[in-house]
This record gives sequence, C-alpha cells and structure tokens, in this order.
Amino acid sequence: MSNQVLKDLAAACWPGVEILAERPLTGDAGTRSYVRLRLRGTQAPATALAMLFSADGSARAPEEGDGPPQSELPFVNMQRFLREHEVPVPEIYWVAESEGCLLLEDLGDLPLAQAAEKAEDSEREVLMKQAVSLLAKLATADSRAKSACFALEQTYGADAIARELQITATHGLGHAQGVGIRPAGADPELESALAALGKRLEKQPLGLMHRDYHAWNLHIDPTDQLRVIDFQDATRGPLLYDLASLLTDRDTDRFVNPELESDLLVYWHEEMGRCGQHPYPDGNELREAYFVAVAYRTLRVIGRFGVLALELEKPGYFERYAPRMAQQTMRALDNLGEEELADLLFQRSPIFS
Repeated sequence: MSNQVLKDLAAACWPGVEILAERPLTGDAGTRSYVRLRLRGTQAPATALAMLFSADGSARAPEEGDGPPQSELPFVNMQRFLREHEVPVPEIYWVAESEGCLLLEDLGDLPLAQAAEKAEDSEREVLMKQAVSLLAKLATADSRAKSACFALEQTYGADAIARELQITATHGLGHAQGVGIRPAGADPELESALAALGKRLEKQPLGLMHRDYHAWNLHIDPTDQLRVIDFQDATRGPLLYDLASLLTDRDTDRFVNPELESDLLVYWHEEMGRCGQHPYPDGNELREAYFVAVAYRTLRVIGRFGVLALELEKPGYFERYAPRMAQQTMRALDNLGEEELADLLFQRSPIFS
C-alpha cells in the first residue's frame, strides 16, 4: 500500500491529521501485515496500527476454507461481538476493505508472553490467571449471546479435527522425516492412531473458541489491561483447545512449568463455574480431557508448521518450534497413558523423543 493511500485513509478517519512516521511491524505466519502510524491531529490518537491485507476478497474467507466467504470481514464481525460481551479487544477506527486496510487502536508492544517470561513467579501467576479468566469469559460468550456472529454459525468439529490430523501425517511427519509431502494413507498405522485421538477430542463439550489463544496474541495495553487480538478465526469448538494453546504453545515452557499448568487448569475450572458453566465436575475427567486437547493441538501445530515449510517455503517455524511442540505432545500422551501413539511418533521422527 502506498503512503498516499494511507494518508488518504487517515485523513478520512481523522480530518486534518498528519502522519509523522510509518514503521512496519514484525509479521507472523499469517497473511496480514501491520504498520504503526505516528500521528498528529486534534482528533487523532498519538499512534494507530494499519492492518494490511489482500483486497481481493480473500480476507472474508473463513479460516482454512471452513465455508463460503462471509458477508463482512470476520475481524470486524468478531470484534463487534466480543466488545458487546465485554471481552477487551482493540478499537477499530476505520474500515477500508476495498483498499485492504483497517485502522486499529495501538495496544503497544508488550505481549503477555514477554511480560510473563520476565516476571517473578508470583507476578507470573497473576498474569496467567488474568489470561485464564479472560478465556473463560470468551469461551462462555456464546451462552450469553445478545447478537449473532459468524463464529456461532460454524463448529470446529469432526471434519476439521480429522483434516488437521491428516495434515499432521502428510506435512508434519513428512517434513520431520525429510520425505516432503506424504500422500494420505501412506502410514495407516499412525493415521489410525491419530484418528483415535481426534475421536476423543470430538466428544468434548463445546464453547466459543478463539482458535489461536496463546500468550503472543494477548497484549498488555498502556493501562495494564489484558487485550485479545487475532480473533478473526473464532468458531465454536472444544472448550479446552484454547486453554491447551495458552499453556503449551511453541515457547510457553519458558514461563509455564507443569506445577503452574496444573494450578491454572484448576483455576480455569473455577472461572468457568463463575461464568455459569461446569463442563467437567470430575477433576480426573478434566485432567484427561485437557491432555487430549494438548496432544491434539500440538500435533495440529506441527502439521501446520509442515505446511509452512513444504508449501509456503517458510521452514523456520518448523525448525525453531516443532521439537518443542513435539515434547509437549509426548508429555501429554504420557499423562494419558497413550503408549501406542507415543511409540509410533517416536519411531517416525527423532523430534518425538
């Protein structure tokens, strides 16, 4: 996007505003990019973010092709819904879909992951409990829904779960073994064991699922409030998926040890109760369901890292993070007593050691 287009959009949003500086921010694995704008104007904030995306209409497509294009940008739709349900999200100042741009509130540069890693133990626990409380509020928003949103019209169910585990076998394990993309059905023993894990996840209670609720997608704003970002792919799905994401993501082991993880699992259950839901009255059942979600989610991410490496020529994510995700997978399978799947993964790749 040209500087002039950004200037025009900013002027439409805040008449008389001047853009003093533009600074591209570090991107992630997604298709969006961000530019921080430093502004001067009586009606404008000091800074804002420009979210840039393709203006060809693909930004309306649900995550990974889960349905037809939506009637508006999923980010805009979900932001409105979450605000209505008191989940703190960034403000949208201006929507310019035909130009491939949203002007957003600037939350600053402090993700929860960075704050938690630097914090002392007691402060870290407080921060992570805030994230868990916020997750409970988000996960139960569907039960308090005052209005419709795209996320409530779709479910991350059996088909999506099976598809992602297939990608784990074809792309994740294929890349881990150095053989490229393996055809589906090439390893029936492993694929059958993965499918059995997916069946266990399918049976879990559902709620509103962010789908990427990890500590890099939670920001602490200048007023010390925790805010949720990257919510455009939300859907209904297994309740514990987002908690597994928060506590066992690619580098979460740097600030969430197993003891804190166990405490936060109990805390999640208490917070869900405060939100009016008691999905797992039995503690052992809760712990088992949680580790099923951890095993599934870590294997799914390994598959997606394989897609980035083999189809998008972005091997860095797999190289940096797949071994750590694989360790979380094996730890979860150990907690579940799932020796068969653990043995098969160990036999297929040394990252599962």
